Amino acid sequence: MNPYKPKTTRLILFIGIIILSVSQKPAEAQLYNTIYWMQGIPQASYSNPALQPNAGFYLGFPGISSLYLGFNHSGFAPQDLIKKNENGNSLFIDEQSMLDKLGKNNFLSANFQTDILGFGFRSKKDYFSFNITEKVGTQFGYSRDFVRLLADGNDYFLQQSIQEGEEIPAELGRLSLDAIHYREFGIGYSRQWNDWLTAGIRAKALQGMGNVYFEKTDLKLTTRENNYELLLNADLLVNTSMFLELSPLDSIGTDTYFEVEEDDFINYLTNTRNLGLAIDLGASFRLSDKFSMAVSLIDLGLIDWKGDVENFRMRGEFEFTGIDFNDFFENENGNGFEQLTDSILDIFDVEETTNSYRTMLPPKLFVSAAFSPGKKHKFAVLGRAEYYAGTIYPSFTASYNLQVAPMLGTSVSYSVIHWNYNNVGFGMHLNLGPLQVYTVVDNFLGGMRPHTIQTATVHFGLNIVTHYRRKADPAAPSFRW
Repeated sequence: MNPYKPKTTRLILFIGIIILSVSQKPAEAQLYNTIYWMQGIPQASYSNPALQPNAGFYLGFPGISSLYLGFNHSGFAPQDLIKKNENGNSLFIDEQSMLDKLGKNNFLSANFQTDILGFGFRSKKDYFSFNITEKVGTQFGYSRDFVRLLADGNDYFLQQSIQEGEEIPAELGRLSLDAIHYREFGIGYSRQWNDWLTAGIRAKALQGMGNVYFEKTDLKLTTRENNYELLLNADLLVNTSMFLELSPLDSIGTDTYFEVEEDDFINYLTNTRNLGLAIDLGASFRLSDKFSMAVSLIDLGLIDWKGDVENFRMRGEFEFTGIDFNDFFENENGNGFEQLTDSILDIFDVEETTNSYRTMLPPKLFVSAAFSPGKKHKFAVLGRAEYYAGTIYPSFTASYNLQVAPMLGTSVSYSVIHWNYNNVGFGMHLNLGPLQVYTVVDNFLGGMRPHTIQTATVHFGLNIVTHYRRKADPAAPSFRW
């Protein structure tokens, strides 16, 4: 029997306590892969402000013109963890397969956004647009060592230490848990400068509502060779800006509750103390009648958080010898969990301050090329890179766009997103007179094959679209189906 395996369950619980005792968090990262070349949909310009919509004027229905829901995991799919046996009649957990799919750094995100207001119009070769968008996001970044610790306990790292002749710690420093809610006020401008170049810019004022941000996560967990005890070295800095006051942490217990009144909610939604700026840049190039290219860099920006700010800096060294579950669950005072968290806070040097801080939006780069053999057809390839927590996460998309008629446009795409190959997307817009209905998904097969899902997005809405140009109009935008 392995002498250090029994600590695995205790270790899982301990890691959970560390995370829960600090707080919880999100950041924002949308996928605009399938929609990129769908210029029949005005919101396609969110991925490149240079790409002018086909409609000369659009007005989005407030609150429902651009609804986006997204889930994204750069690590493993369910099928990498849960597998069938050789006979196919039962399931089993394959931890090694899951670990093999992980990169050194990984992230899990969920996002929602909706346009409160959006409209745009063309004036000769210029296109102007305006949007007010509510954005909420959550993003959890983690290292391979973090998952290995949960799956194998400290056994793997102890064996590595024995082989190397020195203590090898589990590197948990890439743990990042970020949450954000902000409102975006965007003004876009695009101009067709000549027959081959169209360039655009979108300037965005940002109104921060709420945020939790892991600015520093330096965590190392080492297993002692002589007694298998665990030594945790921690240096954490967590910043928050919320209408809930967490400080002082040592006052939070099992009987603590947070009361939110109506005025708190109103003040939260109208908060103007957390302001920021961002910019989107884009250009498209017409290389010939059939070939074109486009490049864009979006979400270059930051928010300064100054309202209702709390900072928690935790530094110290904690020697963990395990948990006596009899004491933990059967404590005579019924507060074993609270006593354990109190002891952790006592051991670590927790500094609580109210200093303002700054967060950066995760920037995204798009590079694309398109081939149009006819007015109704467009074949395109797209490369996308997103920067988060010191790592670049790529994706690649190939799409076919068909403008069936002025009232109907469709797109079918295939994407490799974070090295997952099971992403078939579909998009469509239908114009019923001036009323436009559209839907775009980047992985519609996920509903039929949920065990393959790493990415799931849906983007839909209602617009009023008018003032389409005649095909013979020489001032039509470069990229017109």
